[in-house]
Amino acid sequence: MVYNDPDLTERLAAIFRTTLGAPNVFETEPVMGGEDFGRYGREEPKIPISIFWLGVVAPEKYNQSQQTGESLPSLHSSQFAPLPEPTIKTGIKAMTAAALQLLRTD
Repeated sequence: MVYNDPDLTERLAAIFRTTLGAPNVFETEPVMGGEDFGRYGREEPKIPISIFWLGVVAPEKYNQSQQTGESLPSLHSSQFAPLPEPTIKTGIKAMTAAALQLLRTD
């Protein structure tokens, strides 16, 4: 189970809102998914962690899902089909902005 450090999560959300635009960043309900990443925040030294999800579905499929309530394929589904563009650029932009802000020394 992943425990998102609240302070780090809010810092990341603020960075993402500034970088990607506030309408593109939103909080989701917790899920009971398995993720090995969660161990990093629980082992010594306990370093704050936060995991975020990057939207990867074509906008028209996402909008259809929102209108119909039909679930989109999950990450490990054989039907999962991420849209490479703009997903990769958006992910790089988000992670670069986060790293630059979080690793600042001034």
